[in-house]
Amino acid sequence: MADKFKKISPYLLNFIGCSLVVGMIFYAIGVLILLDKPIETPSADYSVPEITLLGDSHITIYTGDSYDDPGAISDTTVFASGQVDTTRPGDYLVSYVTADSAGNIATASRVVTVLSRNTGVIYLTFDDGPSAYTAELLDVLAKYNVKATFFVTNAGSDEMIAREYNEGHAIGLHSCTHDYSYIYVSVDNFFSDLYCVQNRVKNITGYTSYLMRFPGGSSNLVSSRYDGGTRIMSTLVREVEARGFTYFDWNITSGDAGGTTSSDGVYRNVINQVYRDGKSVVLQHDIKSFSVAAVERIIQWGLANGFTFDKLSADSFTAHHGVNN
Repeated sequence: MADKFKKISPYLLNFIGCSLVVGMIFYAIGVLILLDKPIETPSADYSVPEITLLGDSHITIYTGDSYDDPGAISDTTVFASGQVDTTRPGDYLVSYVTADSAGNIATASRVVTVLSRNTGVIYLTFDDGPSAYTAELLDVLAKYNVKATFFVTNAGSDEMIAREYNEGHAIGLHSCTHDYSYIYVSVDNFFSDLYCVQNRVKNITGYTSYLMRFPGGSSNLVSSRYDGGTRIMSTLVREVEARGFTYFDWNITSGDAGGTTSSDGVYRNVINQVYRDGKSVVLQHDIKSFSVAAVERIIQWGLANGFTFDKLSADSFTAHHGVNN
C-alpha cells in the first residue's frame, strides 16, 4: 500500500500544484477586473433648500406702531432672529435660516425701518387756476385721497371749479383779473375784483367762499407801484377781515413762480422746507405743468414720512406774512 501511494503521490502532487497555479491565475484576473471597475460611492447632495420671504424685504413703520413680522417659508423649519423696537427710530435686521437633512443651509433677511412719527400738517394750495392741468392734479389728489385748497381766478372752465368743490377741496378766492395795476389802485377796485370771483364760485357751486389770498401775498410790494403812496396793503388786510374774509399767505414756497422751472426742483423745494412738527402752507400754481407734475411725489413723500394733508378752512393756520406796504 505504501508502495502504491509512493507511485501515485507524484501525480497527485502535480495535479494539486497545477490546480493551485490555475486558481491563482483566475484570482489574479478577478482582482484585475475589480481594480479596473470604478468604485461607486453615494452622490453628495449639494442643493440648497429654498426660503421665501412673506411680505416685502424692506418694511417701514412709525414709532408707536405695532409690528407683526410676516415671516418666511420653506419646506423645512425656518428659524427667525432679530428684534424690532417700535419705540426707537432706526433700521432693524430680521434674519431667517433653514437647513435640510443633508446640512445645506439657506438664509434670508429683511430690514424694518422705524421712523419718527411726524405731527406735521401739509396744506397744498394752488393759485391762478383752473387751467388745462387742473384735471391731472385732481386725479392725483383723488388717487391718494388728499384734499387741497384752490385759490381760483376768472380763468379756466366752470367744470373744473365744480369738480374741485364736488371732490371735497376748499375753494378760495384769488382774483378775477389778477391785474395788479387795477386791483391795487384803490380799495374799491380791489373789492370789485374780489366780489367778481366770489360770485363766479357761488354761481358754479352754490357756495359763498370767504377764504382768499391776495395776489402777490399780503407782503407784496408791487402794490406800492399803483396805490399812489397810500400803503394800500395795510388798509386791505384790515378791511378784508372786517368784511368777513379770512386771508391766507404761505410759509412754504415751491418756487414755481420764480426761478424753479422743473418738477424735480419743486419737489425738492417743498420737502426740504416743510415743518416736521408744525403746519406748512405750500404755495403752488396749477397753471404750471411742471409744478402739477411734482405733486404726486410730494404726497408720496409726505405720507411715507408720517405727515397729514389737509385743506384750509376759516379756522386753519393762516401763515400770515408781515405787511410791507
